Amino acid sequence: MTCPSLIVYVDDSDESDARVELACDLAVSFDSLLIGLSASLPQPPMLDPVAGMGDVLTLYRQMAEAEVERAGERFRAIAGARSVRSEWRAGLSSPGDLLAGEARAADLVVIGQKAAGVPFRSPDPSDLILSAGRPVLLVPPVRARSPVGEPALVAWKDTRESRRAVAAALPLLRRASRVDVVEVAATTDMAAAEARVRDVCEFLGRHQIEAAAVPLDDKGEPITVRILAEAARCKAGLVVAGGYGHGRMREWMLGGVTRSLLTHSDVCVLMAH
Repeated sequence: MTCPSLIVYVDDSDESDARVELACDLAVSFDSLLIGLSASLPQPPMLDPVAGMGDVLTLYRQMAEAEVERAGERFRAIAGARSVRSEWRAGLSSPGDLLAGEARAADLVVIGQKAAGVPFRSPDPSDLILSAGRPVLLVPPVRARSPVGEPALVAWKDTRESRRAVAAALPLLRRASRVDVVEVAATTDMAAAEARVRDVCEFLGRHQIEAAAVPLDDKGEPITVRILAEAARCKAGLVVAGGYGHGRMREWMLGGVTRSLLTHSDVCVLMAH
């Protein structure tokens, strides 16, 4: 079970360097091609009655080109030092649009969990989960553990998105030191939740992945609180979850698991929509 190609979003920052190092770890583990990508969209300039508009546009374009070039230098230095097979792709365009399109070349997309400079310098994680058509690995700014070789937690909900996320995560789950399948449910639904997570464990077992079924009582707490507490308890390096099962607008207006994991997880999260 392999992951032949990865694509990682790169920018000119130390946080990006750590993300590229993680992507190199994955590429080494899976013997994958690692594609680095960066984009910068020249920002619409503020109107300046003194400076000529053409000069201002040229300046913004040059700044964007320089940012992309610095990102490429950082990527090539890290990938070269790790001796991974790599490619570099870049453009002066919307980072989210470019990355979603180039994701056709990869099995997994690796991005920062909390992107800075959206939409001109970095892709929006929420948009990318919905548009990439590939599983997205969201890397927090600071992570204590690796998503490879550490315990993994499947945050199950009986939705299409969860099924896709689990299927996409099979290569990573096979390399986990332990896999727990968790569903947070009300006390009255615990029996049904246990049956569902056992089904998922049996599915994983047919892919040579041993997993434990862990139905969790919600205890009246938000689902994400229970998931992240369980991830901390088992020292997970990876959480696998479906993305936007209720639709993005509802999640952002009323709150939801996807939104909370995007903003509060200190563990790498693999999502699929």
